[in-house]
Amino acid sequence: MDARAGRVRSKGGTGGSKAPKQAMHIDWRGPIGRGSGLGSASREYAQALRRQGWRVEARAGMGVHDGGRKSKGRRMLVYHYPPHTMNPAAARGRYDKVVLNTVWETTRIPARWRSSINRYDAVIVPSRHNLKAMRDSGVKVPLHLAPHGVDTTAFRPSNPPFQIPGSKGRFVFLSVFGFQHRKNPEALLRAYWEEFTDKDNVLLVIKTSGYGARESGAWIREKIRRYRRSLRIAHPTAPLVLLTRRMSSRELRGLYTAASAFVLPTRGEGVGMPFMEALASGVPVIATAWGGQMDFLKPSNSFLVPYSLKSPAASMGKPSAISHTFRSLFAEKGQLWAEADASKLKVQMRKASSNPALCREKGAKGRRDMMGMSWRKAGEALAKALEAVRSGKKGQPAGAFPGKRLPVRASGTKPGPSRRTPKRALSARMAGGSATSSRQAPGWAVPSRREMLLPQGVWRARKP
Repeated sequence: MDARAGRVRSKGGTGGSKAPKQAMHIDWRGPIGRGSGLGSASREYAQALRRQGWRVEARAGMGVHDGGRKSKGRRMLVYHYPPHTMNPAAARGRYDKVVLNTVWETTRIPARWRSSINRYDAVIVPSRHNLKAMRDSGVKVPLHLAPHGVDTTAFRPSNPPFQIPGSKGRFVFLSVFGFQHRKNPEALLRAYWEEFTDKDNVLLVIKTSGYGARESGAWIREKIRRYRRSLRIAHPTAPLVLLTRRMSSRELRGLYTAASAFVLPTRGEGVGMPFMEALASGVPVIATAWGGQMDFLKPSNSFLVPYSLKSPAASMGKPSAISHTFRSLFAEKGQLWAEADASKLKVQMRKASSNPALCREKGAKGRRDMMGMSWRKAGEALAKALEAVRSGKKGQPAGAFPGKRLPVRASGTKPGPSRRTPKRALSARMAGGSATSSRQAPGWAVPSRREMLLPQGVWRARKP
């Protein structure tokens, strides 16, 4: 990559599949110079296409700049930024096809995105969760699925573990996320504090960062302290280590292998790349059973937590909402996301910590699953999608896919022993498919782990 120009030039090359006949030249526009999840995905996708034999030029910059001369039947723009930041009509004079590559986390996309998205020739998304969200939101243009991959060479069980203070001999829960409401840090902290005491041989390690200079490591620690005091927990709680400094790629990889289980009761993911990185590292996952991650999380590699679908706005206004809400994105009328069942989250965390052998078994299965979800396979899927766009084929259906069901209820329904799902309830579907993700930060607004520029801090919760 030319760092000064912010470009990645690819003109075919060895090591990949032969270029398809009459393959288009791909202009890939995305944040390729950033360390965020979106930036990493842009780089990986561009290189994956190159390995498939496609001619690819990737560069940063929102909107339409110099698209070059149009060569009929040979040039396509793939836009990997928020859809409303470019007018596709302005690009059609330079390209034969203008394609959006995007992702979303709730049941509906923001209203302002809909009209923008329907002006593209096609949309490519990384998960079946996204296919449904787009269709349910009124997206009419063809939709195509191109799952993300995970680097199983970089993320592997043999990576030297990161040295975590106080972790020796303990069962280590790890959580990696940006400090925002969608990631549900409040539920994670409360479940851990209420379920475990200082007598339990466990440790929770949180790797996180805030958004903007004001949300420093000290700011996050103070938010957590105040939240714990508000819960009025009577017993001395199990220890917590909070990491907010920037970590190298090597340190991050070692953080996964230092863990016994990865836990994140997220409210919504387009993909959930940290889940993939954990599994690739041989670490089982404790996660909400709803969202893009359900393309690859299953009982054999994870501890899945039931949920209820609720309006994001319902929890954003509560005093317990200690993290960044991004209300303008996630609080529109009609949007829903998953609230993990708090009691079942505790059950799964206790089950994991009490069964190290089961965790190793699930982690090993997760590693095998991720071995089948490489960026090479992601490149094949993306190339197939772009060929379909070029030939004008219809997109993929957004309907349900095969899989088992995990008990779940929609907001306002009551739990019960009935075998039938309540009329208004929605089911979490658990699939064993091979759809994947990228190093995905949240919906266009959240920095990734490489953008965590805050100082490291270690804090142990004590009885107030």
